[in-house]
This record gives sequence, structure tokens and C-alpha cells, in this order.
Amino acid sequence: MAAKEEWKDIPGYEGHYQASNLGRIRSLTRVVYSRNWYTRQPFPRTITGRILTPGRYCKTGHLSVVLGRGTAGRPVHQLVMETFVGPAPDGMEVCHINGDPADNRLSNLRYDTRHNNILDVYRQGKRWRKLNLNDVSRIRFALFCGWRGSDLAREYRVSQSCISAIKTGRSYSWTK
Repeated sequence: MAAKEEWKDIPGYEGHYQASNLGRIRSLTRVVYSRNWYTRQPFPRTITGRILTPGRYCKTGHLSVVLGRGTAGRPVHQLVMETFVGPAPDGMEVCHINGDPADNRLSNLRYDTRHNNILDVYRQGKRWRKLNLNDVSRIRFALFCGWRGSDLAREYRVSQSCISAIKTGRSYSWTK
């Protein structure tokens, strides 16, 4: 059975925008005042509410919407959590339980640490960056066997500084 859609005002945008527990964002019908281009006289204008169509927020597939003209896009998953749960506690971020960054239903979102968010991605067999855990293990073994960092960087299509960071423990140190 499908969940009933519940709408609530987005904090800071009350009376203008709402988020639903199914991960959708809508604008509300409202009256704004504009100025006539020629006479400079103000006049009321009605903006009809609608469901906003989200765009891609980044390469990872997260969705965003623009709330208000001339503003930057806001990630939909953050808006849904702020609306229904509240602001993120210190050191926490929004995580998608099923790993699908386009699934912004409230039942699929939770607050957790960045560390656990990254681990979720690896547990689901996906890549956080260009390298997965098997790649990192193979790179470490190759470095142990005497391979040059530049050769590994070329093979895995990453920068030499990435290989160096793995070698020195600045990156992926938690995988040891």
C-alpha cells in the first residue's frame, strides 16, 4: 500500500515552499508585488503553486531544487529531513538508506556521520570516489611489491597524489 503524502512548510520558506514525506517539493500559490516596467507603479501578481522539477545536484545523482529566484539550488534530501526531522546535529549528514541518491522519501533518509555514509556506499558495492576497496587493497599490495606510484596512477586513472595519499595513510586509512 502506498504511503499517504503529507506536506509541511520548509523551515525558512513558510508560506512559499513545502516538502512532502515522499520526497517532493512544491511551491505554494501566493501574491507577490512587481513594478511596472514603464510607470514604476507596484501591482499585485499571483504566482500559481506547482510541484518543482528537481535537477541533478552533482555527479553522484543527488537532486536539488531552486527555492526563489536568483538563489542556489538546495539538495532535496536535506530539505525533506530539515522539514520533518529538524536540522542535522553537529557532525551529521543526511544518508540514503537504500543507497539511491534520487530516492528522497522520508522513510529512506536518516542522519548519520560522514564516515558511516561512506561505509554505506562501499557496503552496497559502489564507489565513493574513483577507487573501490579492492582497488585500494591492490594499490597497497603493488606499492609493497615495489611498483612506482606513477605507474599505478596511470593504471587506475587517478593522480599521483592520490596514490601517495593511500601510501602515507592520508586517504583510506580506515580500511587497514
